[in-house]
Amino acid sequence: MTTDVKLSTEETVQKFREAGLMGAGGAGFPTYFKYNTPTRILLINCEEGEPGYEADKLLLTKEADAFVKIFEFMKEAYGYEEILIGAKEKDQKMLDPLGEKFGFEFRYTPSIYGMGEERWLTKDATGIEVPPDKIAPQVGVTVNNVETLYNMYRALFDDAPVTDKYLNVYGEVAKQTVYRVPVGTYTVDLLGHTGIDTSNSHNLTVIDGGPMMGDIVSGQSKRITDEGLETEDRNLGEASVTKKTNGYLIVDKGFYVADQAAFKHKDGENTPGWEDTLPVIMGKMGLERYLDWAPSVDDLVILDDEIKRVRIAMKQGFGGASVPIVSKGDTVKKGDVIAKPISDDVTDFKSLSVFHHASIDGEVTEVADTHVCIERK
Repeated sequence: MTTDVKLSTEETVQKFREAGLMGAGGAGFPTYFKYNTPTRILLINCEEGEPGYEADKLLLTKEADAFVKIFEFMKEAYGYEEILIGAKEKDQKMLDPLGEKFGFEFRYTPSIYGMGEERWLTKDATGIEVPPDKIAPQVGVTVNNVETLYNMYRALFDDAPVTDKYLNVYGEVAKQTVYRVPVGTYTVDLLGHTGIDTSNSHNLTVIDGGPMMGDIVSGQSKRITDEGLETEDRNLGEASVTKKTNGYLIVDKGFYVADQAAFKHKDGENTPGWEDTLPVIMGKMGLERYLDWAPSVDDLVILDDEIKRVRIAMKQGFGGASVPIVSKGDTVKKGDVIAKPISDDVTDFKSLSVFHHASIDGEVTEVADTHVCIERK
C-alpha cells in the first residue's frame, strides 16, 4: 500500500472520477465535482439518519487508520482549515474513544431525523446556515458521508475503484446485519443470504433507504399525482445494490405499504416529522421492534465469492447515465472499467457522470443503455 501520495487538486479530481466515486448515500452526487472548488470546512456526515443504520459508524471504527490518512491528505491538498465529523448525540459513547485515540473532531447534534440532511447538519455542526437558493459548498462547507471518504482513501492510497458497498439489512430478517457486497448485487440474492425465503418475496415490501425517505424496491408503492393517489406493484427481480444504497428495510407487505411521496401526504397527528427522534418515528409507524440493534465491527459480513452475478446500473445517482464500453461475451476482471462518463469535462455541471467498474470477475451477459450484467463462470 502506498502511504505517501502527492497529487494536485486537479489530479485528485481526476482520480476520484476515474475511480467511479459518487456519494455513498443520499442523492449519489458525483464526488469529483465537489472537489473542483476547495472550501474552508470538510464536514463528514456520520449521522445515519434512517432508523436501523449502523454501517458508517462500523466503517469509521474498523478503518480508523484509513480515515486518519485521508484527512491528512485532504488538509494538505485542499487546505481545509477544519475537518469535522457530524454524528448524533446518541452515538457519543461509541464514537468518543475514536476522537481520543485518533484526534477526530466530532460535532454531536440532537438525535433527530433531520440531522441526516445536509442543510440541517451544516447549520448545527458548523453554525453556518445554507440559504434556500444555495448549496453547502457555496457557503464554504463540503459535505460527504463516511463511506464516500473511505472510497476516496481507497482511490488515492490503494488505486482502487468503487466496486463494493456497505449497507444495512434489517426488519423481517433472521438477523439484522451490516454487509459488504459487490456493487450490482441483485437484491433478491442478498436477501437470500439473510435467510429470507425469496419465493415469498411477493408478500414483502423492500425499502431502499429507510422508512421515511426510502424508495420502494418491491411491494406496493404509492404516489400522489394531480389525479390523486396512484399505486404500483414493483417487482424485486431486476433490483440491485447501487453505490448509494445504504440499507434495505424489509417489512411485511400487509403491514407497511407507504413510500416517501404517500407518507408526506398522510393525514393525522401521528405522521413522523423532521424533528422527531428515530424511536419516535419508528413508534409512530409501528416499527419500534426494529430499533433494538447495536452491531459491532465483528458483526460485519463480507460477501465476495458468494455473489455469482451482478446487474450494474448505468445511472445510480445524481447526473446522467454512464456509457457502457463492454460487449456481451466479454471477459472482465473485478476493477475493469465497464462504462465511461458522458463527457470528459470534469467542470461541466450539466454532464455529471462517473466511471463504473466490474465488481466481480466473470463474463458480460447483457449490455443495455441502463445496465450491464456480469456472471461468474
